Amino acid sequence: MPVKCKGRPSANWYGNGCRCAGCRDAWRLHSAALREEKRKNSKDKKPSGSRDKPIVFSDAFTREEIMRARGT
Repeated sequence: MPVKCKGRPSANWYGNGCRCAGCRDAWRLHSAALREEKRKNSKDKKPSGSRDKPIVFSDAFTREEIMRARGT
């Protein structure tokens, strides 16, 4: 496989298709930095609360409720 970076490895060259060891290492470091930054930024945001978790209502009767309604 030809080396596209011509001896100057970087994450950009990896994105352009170079798969030499230097570009793979540069991309690995770049990806780790992005993950770390994303993780740090997510801590600053306040939690959404229970907006996305609606209250669950039971939609079925229990055996005891059915028996009580029948009068038996």
